[in-house]
Amino acid sequence: MLHVKALYHSNQWVIFDKKGFLITSDGTEYAMTSFASTDSTEAELRNDSLWIPECGTANLAMHFEPVPADTKAMDYIGGGYGENNFKFWNICDGKDKQEPALPDEWKNVQYAVDETLPVAKINKDTATIKVKVLGYKPGMRLKFFVGGGFKPLGAAEYFYNAFPMSDDGTLTVRIPLWLTREVSVGFMEIATSNILIAPGQVTEILMKVTDDRKPFLAFKGYMARTNMDLVAIGQERYDPDTKIFHKVKDCTTKEERIQGLKDFFRQRVADIKVMDCTSAAKDLLCAEAEDAYAKWMTDFANIYSRFYIGEDGRLWSSSKNFKERYEKNKEMLVLTEDERVSFSWQYINEPWSPCSKVFWKATYLNLDKDSYMKNPFNYDLFRTVDYLAADENERKALPEPIDKSCKAVIREYDAVQKRSAEALTNQEHIFFKALDDVAPENILKTILDRYKGKAVLIDVWATWCGPCCAGHKAMAPMKEQMKGKDVRFVYITSPTSPLSKWQELIADIDGDHYYLTKEQYKYMLDKYESNMIPTYAIYDRNGKMTYKGIGFQNKEIIKAEIEKAMK
Repeated sequence: MLHVKALYHSNQWVIFDKKGFLITSDGTEYAMTSFASTDSTEAELRNDSLWIPECGTANLAMHFEPVPADTKAMDYIGGGYGENNFKFWNICDGKDKQEPALPDEWKNVQYAVDETLPVAKINKDTATIKVKVLGYKPGMRLKFFVGGGFKPLGAAEYFYNAFPMSDDGTLTVRIPLWLTREVSVGFMEIATSNILIAPGQVTEILMKVTDDRKPFLAFKGYMARTNMDLVAIGQERYDPDTKIFHKVKDCTTKEERIQGLKDFFRQRVADIKVMDCTSAAKDLLCAEAEDAYAKWMTDFANIYSRFYIGEDGRLWSSSKNFKERYEKNKEMLVLTEDERVSFSWQYINEPWSPCSKVFWKATYLNLDKDSYMKNPFNYDLFRTVDYLAADENERKALPEPIDKSCKAVIREYDAVQKRSAEALTNQEHIFFKALDDVAPENILKTILDRYKGKAVLIDVWATWCGPCCAGHKAMAPMKEQMKGKDVRFVYITSPTSPLSKWQELIADIDGDHYYLTKEQYKYMLDKYESNMIPTYAIYDRNGKMTYKGIGFQNKEIIKAEIEKAMK
């Protein structure tokens, strides 16, 4: 018997399948026989479904054919639901749990005594990450995540990707990169950590499948000691906001709050300086501390209002009643214009700071009036990202970078976009800038008029939208089933989707593709009363909207609505 404690959202059904089985290390499968409860704490399943009550917890028992008495460990594989079925790995008695043996090449890994961050410079090349996962089994289907909200210089969109592991638990990821960067890596199901990668450098990571949220075992290659330190520090789950709240919650004046923030920042830096880690890791942590300090200084009321002390005396974070709390707190710390322009960055202006993830998030860099004088390259580097994402008109209002290497990045990016635009011209089912002269209020009618007598599914999306792309993948089989029927699939995006990335993605999305202006795109979303993507709309043969969905939709519902629209 396998006794399971299920924790989930209350008042929901959780589905288990009687086709599930246990499998032992020799590959023998032992079928499930029943879900019969063994005592009053365990629930009886209804149609293989477990009801999660208000408390959010339910217990059940799973009965199987007997396994040999000397079985040390086994896995449970749910049946009938493909990738979405339940899998419980390495079920064993605690005393039988064994740590995986280290491969010979990972024994006695030697780390540098210290490492320092490099001065930032553009160096276009490929960063390589090699991963080895101990205890990995093919059915786990883990995906190695690389991202953390960074835009590789030379691209206008965020890099955020998950790479499937090979059956032997290995993976090699190659990332086009322009300079050393701090990125987030790991398994979303287990844990992730920030590490440093660099163009032209190899980072090797040894990991394990584990339930203790500590999957990283060792590093080799680029900044190995620093990466090991970052993993160890990250696992402490340092949360500055709650600590800062406690520091300032009893302050009664603006001056006391500012002094409290300054004292916290100084103490945090002092604590970092005595940590047992590399100089590189310390610098990255100091930059994070400065980022938290700057956020609180410039957006005090907004951050402060996310927290409150409950009747039980505990600190809580909640969006409930946020507006009321913000209205009460909005005058707590308002900087004067003189105070804003006198702000001076310490770590974000260092020559190495573009290596840090917080450098690229610091949209308030212009607070420091001397930022450009202190480090012109860093300033130009930061502005280059905005310049890449801007259209021709928006660029006129932006300061063009002066640094030659930054200018070269922009020239190369523009050349790629130009080649993409030329390749898209006059392609069937692709309408790139073909409707730019249509007034925004006429764009929807203009598109729908092309499909008179047919049902139409309109999908408003963007290349950087994960749920949008997931929707495309989920609906692909449905579209294949509907081939030859009187329905057209219409995909609409805007210049927020980088042209080259759009060109790459639509090659695998069957349908008609429109690249509208920002104004036309905004009109479409306003028309659908939507403030998020993906947004879906279905029209019948007479051009009447019969369905609208905002956010990722159930493909079966979409299919049923299309079939109704075709009648």
